Amino acid sequence: MDHLSSLFDRALDVVVGMDHRGNVIAWNKAAEDLFGWSREEAIGQSMGDLIVPKKHRTSHSKGLAKYNRTKKGPVLEQRIKITAIDRAQFEFPIELSIFPMHQPNGDIFYAFIRSLLLEEAHRTEQDMRAQEAEVLLAVATTLIEDTSLEEFTRYCLRKICDVAGLDAAHLFYVRGHTDDRRLIPSGIWYVSEAKFQAVADDTARRTFRKGEGLPGQAWLEGNAVVVESIPERKDFIRRASFEQVGLVQGLAVPIDQENKTFAIMEFFGTAKARVDEDVIRLVRTVAKQIGLAIQRKGEAEERAILRGELAHRLGNSLAILSAIFRATAAKATTVSELASSFSVRLHAVARAYKELPKTSEHRSLESVLEDSLELLPDRDRLLFDVPSIQLAADAVVPLSLVFSELVTNHLKHGNPEGHGNISLSVEEVHESSLIRFVWHEPETTYPATSSEGYGSFLVRALVEDKLSGTFSRTFGRDGFNAVIQIPDNFVR
Repeated sequence: MDHLSSLFDRALDVVVGMDHRGNVIAWNKAAEDLFGWSREEAIGQSMGDLIVPKKHRTSHSKGLAKYNRTKKGPVLEQRIKITAIDRAQFEFPIELSIFPMHQPNGDIFYAFIRSLLLEEAHRTEQDMRAQEAEVLLAVATTLIEDTSLEEFTRYCLRKICDVAGLDAAHLFYVRGHTDDRRLIPSGIWYVSEAKFQAVADDTARRTFRKGEGLPGQAWLEGNAVVVESIPERKDFIRRASFEQVGLVQGLAVPIDQENKTFAIMEFFGTAKARVDEDVIRLVRTVAKQIGLAIQRKGEAEERAILRGELAHRLGNSLAILSAIFRATAAKATTVSELASSFSVRLHAVARAYKELPKTSEHRSLESVLEDSLELLPDRDRLLFDVPSIQLAADAVVPLSLVFSELVTNHLKHGNPEGHGNISLSVEEVHESSLIRFVWHEPETTYPATSSEGYGSFLVRALVEDKLSGTFSRTFGRDGFNAVIQIPDNFVR
């Protein structure tokens, strides 16, 4: 038997032996390496205790007892796939073949075992590669369809969640001027169940600086950041709402273009979700493609908006000139007076449009308003309540366009004799870190409809996309009201 012992030790596969009582009688070098028990430790021990997982030990004992009575076993002399455990109680897949040998004092069994851990890992990797390719193909296919940027982004988040078994995903945009940039909620979420909407509501009220919270940390490190247990992380800012709905794992991944982070994706899952290295690699790969896609989709939509805006601006210019002419003519007593007064206003319109593109300098809110309201015939009668606020450079053009649009709509729909009744107030809401603008027109011919014209769409797009704020409008007995709120990091 010495030559058999030598042969077993030189075998590449695991060879173990067991007597009719279930105790180890053979244990080769490959078994030592795979299971972690030395030959001296294993010989004489119960095979079930050494390598059989607890959930299979009862079946193992019953099968051995049945064989001892009947000399029959359903798993003998064939290859079966099952799991085993090593010394550290780590469970892994194996391929097992058992051969009985008849002996006068009780049969013995030899088993040939091959670990399937590497094969399963390879198969898992191949599956992930296939899923990754499927996601990328789906993303590319959706990109060429006529979908909005918001719909496209939500679709991408959902596809990643489907692959990783995650339950909620969200996109933050990097917004603000260079001195105080922040992560602003985009409002674009995917949630697998309605109960997870609570975390979306919690997130909508928050912004994050670089290094703050899970998304801020991913922004600071420029790499994927994982939170394995949200309930144990006291520094997780939104811990209460996430823990309440059972989201206990988190992953944040930056989206970069030209070595600059412009967005952060964050994903969350229950204890059943996968947030391992394979999933992180998948998300990183898809994030690069999503970044390109979002950028291209955004550029395409901006071009479409620009074309619409040019047509809109042309119509507005004619409407402005018409409104100014009517208001001037109503007050002029002679043709000469009309020509002189209208010429002054015409130059004011040209000057206002000429000043509008200046973006490189910080400006005061008051000066931006002065330029925008220059178009009104009775500007001196306007009511103002504007604190001394210095705008960041990134906010100058969007706010200029917003107020110019409000002025234009007033000229088109307001009472020509009531321009001076416009009021504008600006309030600093410190508890919410917001700046609130309230524009009020007591007399207007705005149609009281829920539909949104291009002017309102343009204002909303500027406020929400460029200033990360909110825009609302109301019509009623007291006229037209517009409320704009933006984060205070856009002012100094």
